[in-house]
Amino acid sequence: MTEKIYDKDPHILKFDAVVLSCEKIDTHYGVVLDRTAFFPEEGGQGCDAGTLDGQPVLHVSIDKENTLTHLLASPLPVGARVSGEVDRARRFDYMQQHTGEHILSGLVHSHFGFDNVGFHLGTEITTLDFNGVLTPEQLLQMETLANEAVFADLPVKTSFPSPDELAALSYRSKIALTDPVRIVEIPGIDLCACCAPHVDRTGQIGMIKVVDMQSHRGGVRLTLLCGSRALARCQAQQDCLSALSALLSAKPDCITEAVLRLKEESSSRKERINDLQAKLLSLRLSTLPTDDPCAPVLLFEEEMDMKAVRDAVNTLTAERSGYCAIFVGGGDAGYSFILGSSGLDCNAAAAALRNELKAKCGGSAQMIQGSVAADMTAIRALLSHISESSPSA
Repeated sequence: MTEKIYDKDPHILKFDAVVLSCEKIDTHYGVVLDRTAFFPEEGGQGCDAGTLDGQPVLHVSIDKENTLTHLLASPLPVGARVSGEVDRARRFDYMQQHTGEHILSGLVHSHFGFDNVGFHLGTEITTLDFNGVLTPEQLLQMETLANEAVFADLPVKTSFPSPDELAALSYRSKIALTDPVRIVEIPGIDLCACCAPHVDRTGQIGMIKVVDMQSHRGGVRLTLLCGSRALARCQAQQDCLSALSALLSAKPDCITEAVLRLKEESSSRKERINDLQAKLLSLRLSTLPTDDPCAPVLLFEEEMDMKAVRDAVNTLTAERSGYCAIFVGGGDAGYSFILGSSGLDCNAAAAALRNELKAKCGGSAQMIQGSVAADMTAIRALLSHISESSPSA
């Protein structure tokens, strides 16, 4: 068993230890020490980073016998006394995140009775899974109360109760364990079994911010940022807000109104453009020759509202019996199209377009709709061919 220095004091980051074993693991070496300040990957939290005798510690794991293995690129001599140093920034960051998670989980449990059934603390985000559903209003309430707990600068207490004391305690994550159980208490907020390092007082967390909530296995999954991570997110969002403010010529607190106004103006312009395009298409239809109502009609447009296209095809098929098709687009993106006929089977045209030009389309005997990545010449040639050979509808 390795002595866990972090259990006694998470602020001890430099230490000396004796190498008990060093075994090759694939292309690396697993080093076991008699004592360590490195917290392993455990309980949903990633491991500490740092160095052993100047070597970067690549990973730290723990087995059922509480033996911690430090993964290194090069071996260390068994029996040697080595020096280790835990990366302070990562340790403190993880402490902020984990204590923040305890505060939020404790509040959700006390207010709604939901359990934290999943937890992951990585280098960028922390996720919490609860076995119950929170509304956005309830989540905002919990976030507000969590930050009030931070502002109150409450003590974060750790202890190893005796078996009798432990049995009498009502704490979160209470399961039968044979090893000594470490209890982390935030007075009035949370009491929970936990093996990880925590801050000394809640004020050291700085800020707790929930940045996402999604439905997850009948409950919700929250994404949490605390401390320096929350600050970095706020700074990035402030930069984005300032940029948008400049682009929209609007004060930051008026950006929503400015965007809504632009959206309304854009929608109005789009309606006007669609109306003009429909009139232009109608004008083009009026110039088509009418001497042969069985002749196919094929039009290509760079841009056109598909409702206007459908209306135009309906107009053509009411007057003609051949295939009437309008293709919109061009270039590498290909075309969207609608093809109709009152006299020929459009399903036959759909089959030909799929087989010959790899089109994606479908519909009925009277009308089909789809898309195709082919050039204008190939489309014209195929439509001309199927017009001559297609059966009547």
